[in-house]
Amino acid sequence: MYSLVVETKEQILQFVRKKKTIRTADVVRFAGISRQAAAKHLRELAASRQILKEGSTRSSRYIPFNLKKAASLRTPAAILVCNLHDLEEDRVFEQLTRKIDLKRKLSAPVFKIVQYAFTEMLNNAIDHSKAVKVRIEVRLESGILTFTILDRGIGAFESVRKKFKMKNAFEAAEHLLKGKQTTAPDRHSGQGIFFTSRIADHFILESSTLRLDVNNIIQDVALLDIKSVQGTKVTFSLKQKSRKDLKKLFDVYTDSDLVFDKTEVKIRLSRMAGDYVSRSEARRLLFGLEKFQRIMLDFKGVHGIGQGFADEIFRIFSRHYPQIWIEPLHMSPNVAFMVHRAQRERLQ
Repeated sequence: MYSLVVETKEQILQFVRKKKTIRTADVVRFAGISRQAAAKHLRELAASRQILKEGSTRSSRYIPFNLKKAASLRTPAAILVCNLHDLEEDRVFEQLTRKIDLKRKLSAPVFKIVQYAFTEMLNNAIDHSKAVKVRIEVRLESGILTFTILDRGIGAFESVRKKFKMKNAFEAAEHLLKGKQTTAPDRHSGQGIFFTSRIADHFILESSTLRLDVNNIIQDVALLDIKSVQGTKVTFSLKQKSRKDLKKLFDVYTDSDLVFDKTEVKIRLSRMAGDYVSRSEARRLLFGLEKFQRIMLDFKGVHGIGQGFADEIFRIFSRHYPQIWIEPLHMSPNVAFMVHRAQRERLQ
């Protein structure tokens, strides 16, 4: 079912690019789907910045995404530039809430999500960035709440790279996604980016020459090379009428005592090029995961792994931490063969 939805959405995107401008009715005829389904696909493509919506009535049009055009269509935003010294994230959020009347415009669950995500991300800038000032922008347009937090400090990936003695920003970004990974364990639990990136419709963290792009609308996570960014820029987007619930998300990754004990790691992000062969690749992937009781390893998009890679995870690590449950997901036949082989050897 999921693949059919993705295929339909991709067909609609190509249709928009070919026709240059379309309406919802055009998609209904082209794709042979209901108006409600067409509107949903168009809304999600707009939220992921693949197309642009012009107008706000039933006669609104959709065009291919263009950065300059997007800027001209943007509605006024609440913008603040604050000194980070002694800044309190909850007071800043209260100020922005009053300025654009968020409590009235957002449902109670969405307001709680935005409050959590915003205060977590701003607190990261306050405690970790070593910047002097931060620029904050909050915008509500076309049914989507977006906030951006930009500082010109040390940079999130560089901070993690130095703390954990990693080789590059790529390894640091991968490490941040695991959860419980913080450069200041006495003040932070390392949960902010983990949960914020999962509850957003679209979450982007840009720093150094890398963009961490978590698009939950199309269920994709990517690490992309970009032009160098000084400091850190975080962008968070969520539909104004989203049905997401923060407590439900916490329940997925916490135990009955509300302890954050479960994480999910996408294997295909664990290296920049080549195959998943070596033990050193596996050790880097496992670094920091001993803090969890349940680990989900997602092999989606991975066609094969080496014996050493599988052995390091499913025999050596599992023997060293027998209390940790490792669950491999979305394995190809080749991956499953190597995983099951290592699991059998662990029991011998």
